[in-house]
Amino acid sequence: MKHVALRTVALLTGLTLAAPGVAEADPTDQNIADSVHAIRPADSVKPLKTTEDDGKRVTVRISADLLFAFDKADLTAAARQTLAQLTPQLKSSVGTIEVDGHSDSIGDPGYNRSLSKKRADAVKTALEQQLGGGIGDRIQARGFGETKPVAPNQSGGKDDPEGRAQNRRVEIVFTKP
Repeated sequence: MKHVALRTVALLTGLTLAAPGVAEADPTDQNIADSVHAIRPADSVKPLKTTEDDGKRVTVRISADLLFAFDKADLTAAARQTLAQLTPQLKSSVGTIEVDGHSDSIGDPGYNRSLSKKRADAVKTALEQQLGGGIGDRIQARGFGETKPVAPNQSGGKDDPEGRAQNRRVEIVFTKP
């Protein structure tokens, strides 16, 4: 049973086991401890949230896979927590706060644009609730669908799931005081 738990932790956290066969072994308590120390981040795992700060404007890029269930525009509990962490920065920001939804290239472009707008609207609504009065009128939500990819959706004429995952995102852009 312990080897199943270790494999589950590795799958859920995006980690890989450094020692081959560790997850398949029938581990003793010491083997589990050794195995946990052998876990390292997978080289290809991309962060679910990144921040770019040029000194004046800040872009927070959050994976739609963290914010929403597949093909949905309802925020997850983890999404609300992630957005709540931005509250202090957004309260002190100046000017417009842009919330831009993006999708990958799978599916109809019109549908992707609509879904990305619904997702941007959901983030905008959550931010308005968290930030309180007076700031909501500064938040602008837009949906771009698949028109502004940050990674290739295909590589060598074949589907690129990792690239598509990077393209499914919401970006929150604001100006520092």
